[in-house]
Amino acid sequence: MTIEIRALREGELDATDRVYRLAFGTLLGLPDPTRYRGDAELIRNRVRAYPDGAFVAVSGGEILGVSLANNLGSLGVLGPVAVHPKHWHGGIARRLLEPTVEVFSRWRNRMVGLFTFPDAGHLRLYQGFGFWPRYLVPVMTKPVAPATDAHEDADGDAVAGDATARQALAAECHALAATIYPGLDLRREIEMIEASERGGVVVVRDGATLAGFAICHCGKGSEGGTQTGYLKFALVRSGAEAPRYFSRLLAAAESFARRRGAAQLMAGVSAGRHRAHRQLVEMGFRTQLQGVAMHRPWDEAYDRPEIYALDDWR
Repeated sequence: MTIEIRALREGELDATDRVYRLAFGTLLGLPDPTRYRGDAELIRNRVRAYPDGAFVAVSGGEILGVSLANNLGSLGVLGPVAVHPKHWHGGIARRLLEPTVEVFSRWRNRMVGLFTFPDAGHLRLYQGFGFWPRYLVPVMTKPVAPATDAHEDADGDAVAGDATARQALAAECHALAATIYPGLDLRREIEMIEASERGGVVVVRDGATLAGFAICHCGKGSEGGTQTGYLKFALVRSGAEAPRYFSRLLAAAESFARRRGAAQLMAGVSAGRHRAHRQLVEMGFRTQLQGVAMHRPWDEAYDRPEIYALDDWR
């Protein structure tokens, strides 16, 4: 069988999405693997955001696998990487990784990270490209509480406004992100969620100063789907007030998800950010699945106990 590794083409999104869902749904043992993540749309959103980071394996016009690179400034994120179950253990994933890893060199990311399941095969695959396991990453969920007066007191909200206001907010978020990892750039992620209207940016302030923000996907076609308020990235300012800012931000995100009709709030957190992880547990979040973060080089990035940041590299 002749297999070609090349850039993904726009007309191949549906077929690529099917392979992605089938691969992960099969891996997780779902009764219908093609229903993995329901009506959430990950492949389309990632390709739209970073079109020069999408690669597929093709044979005879059939999509056999996909690998995506995501560019967050100084941080590159690899994934998802998926191969049709019929072709597992055939070396396709390794071949897909070759051009994907080259993209990070072109983007000049300071560090590249990924989320994978901690079995020997996955670890060995990525170790072959210089990635090494760092910390466990629980992906956690919490039921969205019914609306009450107390719940509606959350003092953050999704930001609306004209293009100038949105650009100003993106600049504030960019400056805050740089405090935990120089060059970390979420502006493209913010632009994409605002343009799609499949979520929003929730913020909390201390006076006029931005204290924290969360990029929330929610709704059909988002990365969260109809039932989930998905915190793709969230961060609060470090310091003595960080736990209070963190609580306010999560309450505001839950209020946002409630208004969108979501049943649960979902977030990933590196166990290296111990205080944030512990506070999630204390607030009622429970682990839905658990993976491991792999870094290249083996740098801590912002995985430090005092950093209150949430992200999900799946």
